[in-house]
Amino acid sequence: MLLGGSSWKDAIKDFADAHGIVLVATGNDSRADMFRIASEKYNVDSTDHEAMKRLIRDKNIDGVYLGGTEKVISQACHYVNELGLPCYCTPEQWETLHNKAKFKDLCSQFGLPCAKEYQLDDPDITYPVVVKPTDGHSGIGITICNNAEELQAGYAIAKKASRSGTAMIEQFVNNDSIYAYYTFSNGEVYFSALDAKYSVKYSNPDAYIACLHLFESSKRDDFRNRFEDKLIKMFKHLGIKEGSMWIEVFYDKGQYYFNEPGYRYAGEVSIYPVEYASGINQLASDITFALTGRSCINGSDSLFPVGVPRKTYYCMYYMQLAYGQIADIEGTEALRQLPQCVRLTISKKVGDVVEGPRSLTQILGSAHLVFDSLEELRQIVQTIHQTIHVTDSDGHEMLLDMIDWEKIENFGDAV
Repeated sequence: MLLGGSSWKDAIKDFADAHGIVLVATGNDSRADMFRIASEKYNVDSTDHEAMKRLIRDKNIDGVYLGGTEKVISQACHYVNELGLPCYCTPEQWETLHNKAKFKDLCSQFGLPCAKEYQLDDPDITYPVVVKPTDGHSGIGITICNNAEELQAGYAIAKKASRSGTAMIEQFVNNDSIYAYYTFSNGEVYFSALDAKYSVKYSNPDAYIACLHLFESSKRDDFRNRFEDKLIKMFKHLGIKEGSMWIEVFYDKGQYYFNEPGYRYAGEVSIYPVEYASGINQLASDITFALTGRSCINGSDSLFPVGVPRKTYYCMYYMQLAYGQIADIEGTEALRQLPQCVRLTISKKVGDVVEGPRSLTQILGSAHLVFDSLEELRQIVQTIHQTIHVTDSDGHEMLLDMIDWEKIENFGDAV
């Protein structure tokens, strides 16, 4: 049974066909992409515990693939565990890692540095600070505040974006960050990749939104030497045995500050760069575990078709959009023919409205690119903006070219 994964549905279908797996989809939207690849479809809310348990029992489901959506995983890990089916995480593991405050406490316990934290009424707050929901996602509800007035407003925004109605205040550090990726299989921990994230800045209010994830960062060995032993002890303490995780870590003047983890695939489908960098097929491992209770990180067919070029670097380019209603999207098929574009995910469609506040929900999608130099990357991005056009109802171009290439040249030593 599929509870998500529409952005990588073709990879799911290929794996299922190769191994004789019958796919069953569930959800409220009969137009969802998952329904297009499934043999059986049921209009049942994936977050409805009792309805889902009845459906899984009635249809003799052998395994449940949770996908990558936080809202669904947070509920599904309860009922899948209650049914005694293989589930890569427990509700307790999910809550500890999903809650930013609990994760910071965990980092402190294992000697992993984090940015200084403040309370709203602290008299000695040093600005700027960043305010974020304790349990948010996709950059929603995050505000950078430069004074007390902005802090009050940002705190209200963060609380509203939080499922639990709580927010946290941290010292703002350099927004350059890295993402460390790990895979868990049969109780073992496998380092899988380290990328460098480049963000673009929006104003009113200030917000930094991811634009590029560059694989692999030159900080890979330094990061692993400093923190991997501590991380493995933390993973063992939590009892993590299966699945995958990314951890965002800010980097500022030689210092690292652990920010937040995701006990799931990263946005815009990190399974692809992870396999490109490490050879680990996380999708195959996760589906195999869901069906058998045992996983296997090697030996599966590649997520990439034969002939994909092997280049020095890999990146996910998030295509930013201006506010407005999408009237037309053109050029996507032409971009898919570009040799250096090894995958293109389009998450918006005609008729969608792009509105604030700024977050990762306002991107057209992501282009997965391979290249050997920064100049080659620059040329590819230029081609993207010459090829893809997104227009609003007034005929205005909505696709934004936000990259500061001069900053990229000095960014994180990634390329």
